[in-house]
Amino acid sequence: MIETDRASLEPTEEQVVYETGPNRLDRDSLDSVPEGTGKKLYTIGCYTKEDWEHIHEVLMQDGTLEDNIPSSSIECTDEKGHSDTRGTYLLDDEEAAALKDHPRVEYCHVDYQSYPGTYAPEPGELHATPQYKKRFEKDVINYRAWNTGPTDSRPPQTGAGSSDYNRTGYQIYRHTQRENPWDATDTGISNSDHHVFVRDVEQLGDGTGVDAVVCDDGFWIAHPEFVDCGNTNPVNWKTGNALTWAGISTQGANCCGVLDIIVDGPYYIDPEFFNANPSLLTTRWDGTTVPLESAARSWWSDSSQRSVGFSTIGTVSGISTLYTRSTSNGSNTAKATNGTNHGTQCAGQVFGKNYGVAYNCNKWVMNLYGGSDAGIAGPGFDVLKLFHLYKPNYSWVSETNGRQQNGDRNPTLSSHSWGYRSSSHSSSGRYYWYRPGDIDGGTNGTNYSGSSSEPAFYRDVGNYGDSGRMKGEHPREASYVVAGKEAVDAGVIFVVAAGNSNQTQVNPEDLDYNNYWNDSSNSGVGVALTECMHTEFGYDVYNTLNRRGWPQAIGAAGTGANTIYPAINIGALDDQIQSGGTGGSNSGDRPTDYKEKIVSYSDRGPSIDCYAAADDTLSADGRNSFLTYQHPETYTGLTLTPYDVDFGGTSSACPTAAGWITTKLQYNRAWLWSDIKTWLKNQCGPQNPAKFYMGGDQTSWSATDDNWRDAHGTNNYGTDIVVIWDAPTGSPSEPQKPAIRLKSPGGLTVTNGLEIKFT
Repeated sequence: MIETDRASLEPTEEQVVYETGPNRLDRDSLDSVPEGTGKKLYTIGCYTKEDWEHIHEVLMQDGTLEDNIPSSSIECTDEKGHSDTRGTYLLDDEEAAALKDHPRVEYCHVDYQSYPGTYAPEPGELHATPQYKKRFEKDVINYRAWNTGPTDSRPPQTGAGSSDYNRTGYQIYRHTQRENPWDATDTGISNSDHHVFVRDVEQLGDGTGVDAVVCDDGFWIAHPEFVDCGNTNPVNWKTGNALTWAGISTQGANCCGVLDIIVDGPYYIDPEFFNANPSLLTTRWDGTTVPLESAARSWWSDSSQRSVGFSTIGTVSGISTLYTRSTSNGSNTAKATNGTNHGTQCAGQVFGKNYGVAYNCNKWVMNLYGGSDAGIAGPGFDVLKLFHLYKPNYSWVSETNGRQQNGDRNPTLSSHSWGYRSSSHSSSGRYYWYRPGDIDGGTNGTNYSGSSSEPAFYRDVGNYGDSGRMKGEHPREASYVVAGKEAVDAGVIFVVAAGNSNQTQVNPEDLDYNNYWNDSSNSGVGVALTECMHTEFGYDVYNTLNRRGWPQAIGAAGTGANTIYPAINIGALDDQIQSGGTGGSNSGDRPTDYKEKIVSYSDRGPSIDCYAAADDTLSADGRNSFLTYQHPETYTGLTLTPYDVDFGGTSSACPTAAGWITTKLQYNRAWLWSDIKTWLKNQCGPQNPAKFYMGGDQTSWSATDDNWRDAHGTNNYGTDIVVIWDAPTGSPSEPQKPAIRLKSPGGLTVTNGLEIKFT
C-alpha cells in the first residue's frame, strides 16, 4: 500500500510551543456570566440598519405591546455606533429567548466578550495544528478512472451483503490534500489513475450545523446513502434529519436524513403552527413527522396559514400543486416520478454517507427545475431566501443532547448543477467582436463573418462538451435575476456548476470579457452589446461569449470592471492522468506528461473559482443502466434495488465542492461568499505546474491558434488554477491538536540534548 505523505500537515518549528512555566488564564480575576436567570449582557443583531433602529427604539420604550419585545424599558450598554445592525443590552434569559423569535432579529446571544472568565480561550489553544478525523474508522475502497480501467479497478457487481461496504469515489480522497495522490511520479505505479487506494479518509469537518440545499430535479431520497441501514452505516455518520435532531419530529428505525425544503421546510421554520393544528401533520414513510403537502405549500403562499410571527415575512407564489413527495422525493417503495435522477447523484456527493463530503450536515433538497418544480424563474430563490432568514437557530450540541437552539443561525449553502444554455451558436452567418475597446459602440473591435473565417475563440465553444455547440450567456436584468440577488444578499451561499461547453469564462478586468456576437454587423460598423440579445427560456440574455452565464452570474453587482460575482463557480477535473506520448493530430490531445488536468468539456478560465473531481466519480442512483453497480447496503422496508453510478460533468464537480465548502462553514459560521473565495485563493492555493497541466496562453482570435483548441489546458490570464481541498481555515473552532508543551514552574534544564518525535 502506498501511503500518502502527510509530513506537510505536522507542526512546523514555529508552531511548536515550549513552555517552562504556567501560561493559563486566571479566570477567577475575570468577569464571568452571572449565575441564575437574572439580567446579563446580550448582544442583539438585526438583518438591516432599519431593523436595528426599530428594535432599539422599541427596547428603549416603556410599556410597548409589540410581540417578543419586553414591555418595560431595556438598558442599552453599548450602541456600537460603528455598526448599523448590532447593540448590547441588559436582558434576562426569558427576555432574550423572546427576542430571538422576533422576525427582525437575526441573533441574540450572551455577549461573550463581556465575560472572558467564562468564554475566553486559553492562549495556548490558539496555537495548534489541524487534527484530522478518520471518517470511516476502517479502510475503505477509493476508486478513480475505474470505468476505463481493468475489471479489478471497478466496483464488484454484487448486492447487499457484499464486503464492499463504504466504497467511495475519488471526490473525497483526492481533496484531502492539495496535490493529486494518484500522481504517477509519486506513487511509482503504472497507470496510477486506475490504482485503487484501500485506506480510511481523514477530514477536518463533516458539515455539522450547516444547512446544505441541493437544488436540482427529482430526487430519490430513500436510497440507502441517505437512510439509517442499521449496523452497516459508516461509524461516524449520524442517523436522523434536521427535524428529528431538533426534537420537532419523531424518528423511525430507518430514518431518512434528507428533507425537502418545500414540503418539509415549513415545519422546521414554524413548528408552533403545525403543532397547534395536528390535522395538518402526517407521518412520512420513514417515520418522520412532516406536514401535509398541501399545508406546506399553503404555508409558503398564504400568510394566514402560519403563526402570527411569520405572517408579515412575505409569500411565495408559483409553487406547483404537483410538487409532492412522490413527484420530487420518492419513498422506500417508489422512486420520484419527476426528473432524470440527476438530483439523486448530486445529493449523494454533497451529503451521502459514503459518497458525500458533508455527511452530517442538515440535508435538504429542492426540485428546482423539474416538471413539478419550485421554479427557477424566481420562486425557488425566494424560498431559499426566506428559509435562510427565518429558520430556527439549531446547532449540534452533543450525542446525548442532539441539536438545540442557540443564537447562531446555521449557514445556508445551495448547490446548483444546472445552467441556462443556448444553442444559437452558429459557424456561419454571424458576426464576432474580439476584444473591443468600447463595448457600448463596439467600433474598436473587428468583426468576422462566415465559417471560413470563424475565429478560434468562438469556434471551439461547445466542441468538447454539450451537443449543438451550446454555451452560457450573461443574463439581462429581470425578476428572476433580482430574486437570485436578493437570496445572495440575504446570506445564501451559491455553489454552481461552471458548465460543460469548453467555454472560457473570464472576469471583467480580462481582455476577452467584452467578446460578443450578433446576427448583423450593422453595415460593418458594429453594434452596441445592449442591442445584441436573444432569448433563452423566455428571458433576454446578452450575446456574450466569455462571461458567466446563469446561474454562474447569480448575485452579480456593479458594472464593467467593477462587477463582482458572488457565486462560487466550479470547473471539472479529469479522472484520467495523461500518460504522455506524442498526442494526436488535434492539439487538444497534446500530451500532459503524467499531469492531472482539466477535463476536456469543462468550462475554464479565470472566472472559475476552483476545480473539483468530476469525471467518473461514484454516487447514488436509482437506475440500472450503463456503468451502474448494485449498492451494497439495504434496509427493512426497501422494496427497490438501489444502485451506484458513474457520474461526471461539472454537475459532479459542483456538489463535491459544495460538500467541502459546507465543512468549512461548519467552523466559520459567519463566512460570506467573499470569505470562501479568499480561502480558496490563499489557503487552498495554486496547483503546482510540475504536476498539473496548465496549457498555453490564448492571445489571438486566429482560426489556427492551437491554444484555443487545447482541450485540457486553460489560459488563466496570469491567475492561478485552484483545486479545492480540505485546507485549514485558521478558525479557532476548527478541530485542533494541542501544541507540544514542556511545563516546569521551577525552570527546565536539558543535558545531552532533547529529541521530540511526531507519531
